[in-house]
Amino acid sequence: MCSIIGINGQNINSKLFVMLDVLKHRGPDGVGLLSQSKLYYNNDINNEIPDSDFILAHNLLSIIGKDELQPLQSDNITLVANAEIYNYDELVSEHNLTDFKTNSDCEIILKLIEKYYDNNLKEAVVKTIELLDGDYAFSVTDTVDYMVVRDNLGVKPVYFADDEETFAFASESKALTAVNMENIQTLSPRQAIFNNSLVPIRQEYSRYESTEDYLQLKEELKNNIAEATKKRVQNLNRVALLFSAGVDSTLLAVILKKLGVETTLYTVGTQNSQDMQFARKVSEDIGLPLKTWIINRDVIEDNFEKTINIIEDTNLMKIGVGMTIYLTSRLAHEDGHKVILSGQGADELFCGYNRYKNKYDNPKELLEELTYDLNNMYHVNLERDDKATMSNSVELRVPYLDKKVVQTACKMPIKYMLHSEDDKIRKHILRDVAYELGVPEYIAYRPKKAAQYGTGIDKTIKRKLLKQERFMKLIE
Repeated sequence: MCSIIGINGQNINSKLFVMLDVLKHRGPDGVGLLSQSKLYYNNDINNEIPDSDFILAHNLLSIIGKDELQPLQSDNITLVANAEIYNYDELVSEHNLTDFKTNSDCEIILKLIEKYYDNNLKEAVVKTIELLDGDYAFSVTDTVDYMVVRDNLGVKPVYFADDEETFAFASESKALTAVNMENIQTLSPRQAIFNNSLVPIRQEYSRYESTEDYLQLKEELKNNIAEATKKRVQNLNRVALLFSAGVDSTLLAVILKKLGVETTLYTVGTQNSQDMQFARKVSEDIGLPLKTWIINRDVIEDNFEKTINIIEDTNLMKIGVGMTIYLTSRLAHEDGHKVILSGQGADELFCGYNRYKNKYDNPKELLEELTYDLNNMYHVNLERDDKATMSNSVELRVPYLDKKVVQTACKMPIKYMLHSEDDKIRKHILRDVAYELGVPEYIAYRPKKAAQYGTGIDKTIKRKLLKQERFMKLIE
């Protein structure tokens, strides 16, 4: 949705302006900042703003409504947020909150903190995040203390760094690199930044096997996925879907069609790639429009270094996936979309990866691996995906990482997801849910193929590009 930036130190104005400029792709619709307890917006922001030892700033990507410029302020509390809060209406009603000044769902965060605030910012923030159902990263200050947090799984990114003179945080690490900060770290969802230090705020997720009946869990999962998708398109007239024609994205497509939201499927791939062939057939069978980009070696060459710079990673697997997401969201952006959904997270939740079957005979170790993957998804996949879509000013939303879907997955018995050490399709309970909700059988039970392989990008990179020294140097 946006970018958040904060910087604490001496002579920080010039650094702040550099960081705002670096992240303007995340929020081209407006800019605001807090300095010396005063708010500045858009044209009021210039080199004449008085220097301060602490500044909060925000780039806005406006999804719905117009009056959403941040920072948001109420009395002595000021907030900048990159957030989608899906239980906004429920929170307003349950807590009798009134006098909202904007159309932004981010203001609910400010209202709750204000409600719980009793000269203890940390306590008010911890109480607030326990109530939030959504994807968020935000910073808040009461003029004495400041705090930075992100959502339970880390869907929304936060990076931070410090040196002898400055402590700073931002939605992308490139903003910190641009002001010559080193030792950049990503904020763990289990921790918060409180006055330049890390403090614990929540426990990790834990995977275990419940004794619940298969049919009961399948129905619970079906309802939760449908509701998670609905929440992420509420108030939207149209939406884009990152579409590989696998079970995860096709299930979302079928649910979106039932919800009556105008949905366009977006697929990129080489001419005869598997994803492209399946996408064309599936879109016709389920009756949703498909927008494609047939990419060749030249396109992949042209976007190889660009993808590395966007995702800030030279791992070949991440480059392949990152390029797929970057090019797909570029297509969506060209059509005027500001929101794109994806099936990210389904593999970690429901034993989708091939490597999981290697521990089928050791359930304890497999549960430990699933737990680790879930709790570390933020710096393995989520930050890459966020950078790839936001480079095109398109917000990524991930229904499978909804609170209730994750809670259901965390108690899922392995036997409901994985049938043997030779299981070639995996994710069985999710596939059964997909089939029952209307996903064609040939897709519901189609074996998993990773994005970079399904599009043909990985093959082109390995067989063509990496034979050239200039590309090899980029990943050394």
